[in-house]
Amino acid sequence: MKDEQVYLVYGRQLPNKNCRDVEKYIRNFNYPDRDIEKSEKDLETMGIKAIFCSDVCSVYRRDKFYELEQFPKTDFNEDTIFAYKVIQSGGKVYYASRARVIHSHNYSYLQQFKRNREIGKNQRQFAYIFENVKSESEGIRMVKSAAQYFIKQGKWYRIPDLVLSSGFKLLGYKTGKILQKF
Repeated sequence: MKDEQVYLVYGRQLPNKNCRDVEKYIRNFNYPDRDIEKSEKDLETMGIKAIFCSDVCSVYRRDKFYELEQFPKTDFNEDTIFAYKVIQSGGKVYYASRARVIHSHNYSYLQQFKRNREIGKNQRQFAYIFENVKSESEGIRMVKSAAQYFIKQGKWYRIPDLVLSSGFKLLGYKTGKILQKF
């Protein structure tokens, strides 16, 4: 990559073979088969997706990583928070779809709740970032898209799992955003 403004590159996460259909769809939704370059101008149109990234498969420009004060002290979302710093500093985040890693989860509904509670707590902790780039609308878009996909594929029987999984995620997220100690 020759663009000096790209400070962070992350790759595509592909689902494990034993991954549930809902999780497979989410991987494809969040990690499409096309490259994406993101900068500050994309915050308005892309919302949370402008700063979305994952350090599961990523590369950071060393000089910018230290210049932008590395990862913040947090238990979660350090990659997304750093991507926000990159974009705010005039840099770019690049999603390289050909860089791939097998990475997915088969979380139970309770595990989904707990994971998304941590996301909510993190977004409360870093409210200065997340009050301007909401994630709820992207979650709704994903659920609608997944439901349409399952209906088209004749897998309508996957919709209850989608609804339950998404409901536990939303409940956990809202709990983390609202409650201080839970």
